[in-house]
This record gives sequence, structure tokens and C-alpha cells, in this order.
Amino acid sequence: MRKSQFSSLNFVINSTFRKVFDTRSQDVVDVCLEMFNCVPAEQTVAMRKAKFLKRVNNSNNMLCQTFAVEAAKELATL
Repeated sequence: MRKSQFSSLNFVINSTFRKVFDTRSQDVVDVCLEMFNCVPAEQTVAMRKAKFLKRVNNSNNMLCQTFAVEAAKELATL
């Protein structure tokens, strides 16, 4: 994903928290995000991608084995 897409996702998340907690303060939103353990979109995508690549790398499936080397390379860059 591009940086602008992560910014858009983070904007939606922040806007949702503003609406739910009826606030305009970014400080309040930041505290709420921390209290609810909401990580930024970029970090969430990176964690899910790493989990997926590990599963591809460890799979016995022939198709996954075909891409295992590339998955390992990609995983090393994360």
C-alpha cells in the first residue's frame, strides 16, 4: 500500500473515534486509540503481511513452495 492509503485509513479510524467519543481533540483520540490498543494501519498491514509470508514459507503446498524463496526475501525486508 502507498503512504497516502495508510493516511486515509488512519484518517477514517481517527474520525470514527472522534464521532464515537464526541470530541474534536486529537489528544483525546490518541488516548482512546492507546486504551483500545489500536495500532496504526501501516503497522497492522505489516504484521499481517509478515504472518502471511511466514505461513507461505512454512507451507508444504507445492505452489507455496514455489514462492517460498521470494517470501523469505520479502520477510527479511520487513
